[in-house]
Amino acid sequence: MKNTLKYLVLLLLISCNENQKKEVATLSESTSNYAVELTMEGEVFRIKQENLEPIKKTVFKKDSILLLFWEDGNPIKLNFNLTHTNILETGVATYTIPEVNSPKIKVDLNFYNAARDVKTMNKRIIFRKGTIAIKKLTASELQMTFEGEGSGMMERGDSFPISGKVNVSY
Repeated sequence: MKNTLKYLVLLLLISCNENQKKEVATLSESTSNYAVELTMEGEVFRIKQENLEPIKKTVFKKDSILLLFWEDGNPIKLNFNLTHTNILETGVATYTIPEVNSPKIKVDLNFYNAARDVKTMNKRIIFRKGTIAIKKLTASELQMTFEGEGSGMMERGDSFPISGKVNVSY
């Protein structure tokens, strides 16, 4: 009887462990379909890959990369611009803001939050300080993370934490 009870407890533990593995796998799968995830001002904003609007204003030249990611009905737009960075040679880079932008702006990350309850100019949020790590950049794909702080376009002293990741195919 003792052996039967031991086997039953062991079987129960194995079963629970398998269920936990399935839940973790399901959770990671559910977050992997986001092209853009952004956390700022206590809110999390997401855009799914399949909901991305076609990128109409993308410029992808040797020294200028201009990308805009948005979803119809979503208050958030992500705008990412690189100029004179030579990133296309390596496809990988880490930039520290504001240092990389002195004396000329080379890396610009900003967001537009239409739902933000401020004057129109401050709906545009500038990533003013932090790190942008590009893991992959090609003519059809961008993978990057960012963490730092920013503020509305005209809000110089009111910075708040900003972090996120981009995993987009375009």
